[in-house]
Amino acid sequence: MRFSPRAALAVLAAAVAALLGPGFAGPGVAAAAEWCGSVAEQNRPTTLSGHPVRVIYAIPADGVDRSAERAPRISADIDEIDAWWRANDSSRAPRFDVFAFPCGNQVDLTLLRLVATTAELLASDRRWDKILGELDRGFDSEHTKYVVYYDAPVEDRRLCGQGGGFTNRGGAAVVYLEACPSVSTASTAAHELLHTLGALAGASAPNSCPDSRSHVCDSTGDILYTFAQSGPFASLVLDLNRDDYYGHAQPWFDVRDSAWLRHLDAQVPLSLVVRGGGSVKSDVPGLDCAASCRTEWNAGTPLVLTAEAAKGQRFVRWSGACAAEVHECETTVDGPTALTAFFAPARFRLAVAVVGRGRVNGAGAPCSLARCLRSVTSHRPLTLRATPVTGWRLQGWSGACRGAKLTCRVPMTQAASVRARFVRR
Repeated sequence: MRFSPRAALAVLAAAVAALLGPGFAGPGVAAAAEWCGSVAEQNRPTTLSGHPVRVIYAIPADGVDRSAERAPRISADIDEIDAWWRANDSSRAPRFDVFAFPCGNQVDLTLLRLVATTAELLASDRRWDKILGELDRGFDSEHTKYVVYYDAPVEDRRLCGQGGGFTNRGGAAVVYLEACPSVSTASTAAHELLHTLGALAGASAPNSCPDSRSHVCDSTGDILYTFAQSGPFASLVLDLNRDDYYGHAQPWFDVRDSAWLRHLDAQVPLSLVVRGGGSVKSDVPGLDCAASCRTEWNAGTPLVLTAEAAKGQRFVRWSGACAAEVHECETTVDGPTALTAFFAPARFRLAVAVVGRGRVNGAGAPCSLARCLRSVTSHRPLTLRATPVTGWRLQGWSGACRGAKLTCRVPMTQAASVRARFVRR
């Protein structure tokens, strides 16, 4: 998104246009919470489930780290975007990656020192690709969108930011902090985030600009107008008349359906019970539980849950929404969903005793001694077979086995002992 010198003359028109559309944001957005968090070099556990929008503070290899100075402004931007979006659509909000700091949930801001230098990133025609390349080397995820605040000199100070992505996988929005000083960085971030979410990608919207089909030209008050506006962020609207990229009824992609928006009117719980020693993690970020937990998801979210046993344990089975003995469980959270992951000690001891002349097979090496000890896989039933020698017969089993049949099934849900008694015919 570029800033046009003519944009300053359009501030009043933007405010008037904001009053016309169904997405009118009201007189202003909620005040941002005072920043009380910290900037980290690694992502911290999120408090929200689902496809996240992560926020990154990026500097060149030789850049000055001003994250402590910039963080309050970036945090305020994220709060403003969230409030502005809800004001335009009370049932949606971007799923920004937040962390539970002592003062409350605030953006989880990550520091990224790029490999490229300031000089290598100065030109606009190279910077975008280089930053995306850096994200590919460690930050890229098909489930994650990124909002990157780049803090270093730029050659073209009229280029406020850049953004791009896919409707069903990752993408990035970049805000250039040393460009467009008269333009709200929150509005730049929101504009580029919409591109990242796939707004107008390949669409033939009625109000797309003739020379820039990924922007709209019906109103300077639209957040996706081709030029940045120097007026208040709150005066901009999310798709004026709802006929181009948001909340429309056209055949092309509607950003309102994006998985990276939290559907405030369609959150459903997933309740997970973890029995034994192990953890469960979802392919979509948001569920990573080593104990029973409850998470909330957009209704209709498909998930692949993976069970991982702790040391000395094994995964036994799923129950509930998943009913299988394989580690991976595929489910769709259409409504309230409950499931259990059951772990147990990896092995149990089985004691086999033989009285008389014969042997017992089925638990490793045949046992023909008075007492044999075996270590067997837990919760995997064993079939034991008694084989008497010539002139002898099985009188019966005792312990975990009963009866006089030659075969016996032991469930191995705990340590067990069996005895086979053979007598002369």
